[in-house]
Amino acid sequence: MKVMVNTGTSVIQAFYEKKGSTLKDEYRQSAAVAFMDLKDMQKLSLKSRDKIKIKSEWGEVVLYVDISYDAPHEGMVFIPRGPWANIIISPETYCCNVPTYKGIPAEIFKTDEDVLLVSQLMNKVYNKYNLDDDKLTDKPVYKKRMI
Repeated sequence: MKVMVNTGTSVIQAFYEKKGSTLKDEYRQSAAVAFMDLKDMQKLSLKSRDKIKIKSEWGEVVLYVDISYDAPHEGMVFIPRGPWANIIISPETYCCNVPTYKGIPAEIFKTDEDVLLVSQLMNKVYNKYNLDDDKLTDKPVYKKRMI
């Protein structure tokens, strides 16, 4: 399904950021979410907390899906700003040093893939965190790449 993605800060996401929980599951549960109109969810046979893959011109990411608090707005998806949203937004800043966080054309698909924790996402996309250890700590080890 083709959609238009808008991003922004959500209250719950901001709470976990201020709490310092960005590397934990509670942050993933609040920020790795695509909020959709119920009618769009029904078109894809989605229930709350199902998983979707969202693809844009700039990347793709797996997110949980939930019913939007601001419906109706068919064809629109809201994703809290953060690591997951950053994968699919344009890096173009149009001379203002801020990427375009609104009006991102994308496609969504139902999936069984896992929604990654921040450390897993950063490792997959940017090859950053040391994931040899199964435990996720508050202070992950940065693994510097040799160029």
